[in-house]
Amino acid sequence: MGQEQEDHTVGDGEQRKGDEQQQQQQQQLDESPAQLKNGTAKLTVQSAGDLKQTILDGLEKKGDRGLWLWVLFILCLTPNILNGFHVSSYVFLGQLPKNYYCMVPELLQAGWSHEEIRNITSPTGSTKNGTCTIYTWNYGQLSELNYNDALSYTQSHPPPAEVNCLATAGTGAGSWHMHYDQPDGVSIVPEWDLLCERTALRSTVQVALSIGKFVGASSFGVISDKYGRKTSFSIAATLYIVAGLLTTFSPFYALLLLGRIGLGASASGVFYPAFALLTENIGKRHRSWMSIAFNFSYPLGMLCLALAAYLIQPWRDLSLALTVPSFLLVIHLYFLVESPRWLLSKGRERKAYRMVFGHSAPQELIDSATVAEKHQAAAEAETDPAPVPFSTRLRQSFSEFTKLYGTPVLCRRALICHFTWCITSLCYYVTALNADNFAANRNVYVATTGSVDIVAYILSMIVLAYFGRRSSSFCFFLYAGVCLLVVLTIPPDNTTLLVTLAMLGRVGITAVYAIVTLHTAELFPTEIRNTALGICSTMAHVGSIAAPYITDLLGRLAWWIPTTICGCSVLLAGALTLLHPETRDAALKDHAQQERHATHAADEEMDEKGEKPIASN
Repeated sequence: MGQEQEDHTVGDGEQRKGDEQQQQQQQQLDESPAQLKNGTAKLTVQSAGDLKQTILDGLEKKGDRGLWLWVLFILCLTPNILNGFHVSSYVFLGQLPKNYYCMVPELLQAGWSHEEIRNITSPTGSTKNGTCTIYTWNYGQLSELNYNDALSYTQSHPPPAEVNCLATAGTGAGSWHMHYDQPDGVSIVPEWDLLCERTALRSTVQVALSIGKFVGASSFGVISDKYGRKTSFSIAATLYIVAGLLTTFSPFYALLLLGRIGLGASASGVFYPAFALLTENIGKRHRSWMSIAFNFSYPLGMLCLALAAYLIQPWRDLSLALTVPSFLLVIHLYFLVESPRWLLSKGRERKAYRMVFGHSAPQELIDSATVAEKHQAAAEAETDPAPVPFSTRLRQSFSEFTKLYGTPVLCRRALICHFTWCITSLCYYVTALNADNFAANRNVYVATTGSVDIVAYILSMIVLAYFGRRSSSFCFFLYAGVCLLVVLTIPPDNTTLLVTLAMLGRVGITAVYAIVTLHTAELFPTEIRNTALGICSTMAHVGSIAAPYITDLLGRLAWWIPTTICGCSVLLAGALTLLHPETRDAALKDHAQQERHATHAADEEMDEKGEKPIASN
């Protein structure tokens, strides 16, 4: 090429013309075979583009109006109502009895009342409800005495050792067992003795659902991208039915956990493919409001749950009532279609065209697209890249993480987002599961929670229309933190005021949940945006997993601990949010390098104005 450039500089016009022809021939040799097939490559590529563009134009028109649009919206919206059923059903399935204590059958057969038995056997007597410890008296000997004589005997002798009734039930000399002031079958607690030292096992029933959601979000996301939205949805719908039945009829605690994990995984499995189907197929005119309205299905499910729990008391019957609607997903499997956009991404233009227009594509479009595909395949075969070493592939697989945490600016943003997502999810679930610590009516509490979520989503839409992401997040965090900390000043017997303040705080938590999702997406460049959102979503699941343990274990120590943890945490999250830049009117960056240049430019501008702070060592 260097010699040719010299000839162009010093040669005559005829030589210049010959060299130009030589350059053109060389350029043709360097080009891919797809551009050398009878000179038709340009035409065929254009024709293939016409086929895809025709499909996309037809899909845009079809998703803009008509019956198909509304049928698709309803089919995608309704499965998420089931998620509102099961995520909050733990409030009813795992409700604690009003009182529980260890019962000695020998004393009961001797004609003693429950109160008399508690005065003799329990270290706290009958003055305190809820105990799992028992004195190791010789109850065979005491049963031969009347109550007054037995009481005089126990008061005149030093008390014996205390043992855990749950650990020794059915094995002691008296074969004692736990007694619950609760109708049989109302909750899972009496069936597997999930209290006192086994309280963590009760919380694990809800944690299993969160673990399932975490597993489902990753696995069904991969299935959806690789095998299609409808395929992923079909697998999740089938799992929903099986897991619901397993949860309802599980004879063992381990099977109950397995069923709850399945419910969580299927909840993610029907949510993400349905949301993808909706956003990929509706027109631009409806995409914004329908995407937001999609979130309303979850609180609607919570309202239905509260009504069902009011009408149905036994936990197995309630679980079955919540499982039966999942059989309606068979209707979705029949009417839902695969996403034409996904089909196009996989090169299946013929099926996509038939789905959009209801008939096969014209033969001339198919022929030209087929020729273009052959040319492209030939080009790829001619230019197969050399094998990439394993070390290079390994390094490339971590490139997104390197870009996300590689610069101080993006690393700071990522860490703050991880914390805010975790805390927001934690507080969201704590306020949803905290009915027992407030001694509130569970039905009213769950119904109020669902209603509050609807109000919060509407409020976030209104606020974002007038204010920026950073200021909105900070204000909602501050508002939620204040409401949850004011709970400390309320007497514990004032249940109405406690629940009111908790629900006011939940308004801020739910609203900021919607805002931080949008803000996070805008904070990171396109090339690492999905990575950032995926890691933040993982941290959110960490918060949801921790929530049941905080409400059950720490709430058992003091009723105000869960709300205090949430109040302090959201205030800290709000303060950290102020370190983020405002992104409302900012152009989205595509590459991390652009973000670095923008930061350097801002520093230089501050330096020129004399406003740049002195860097510390």
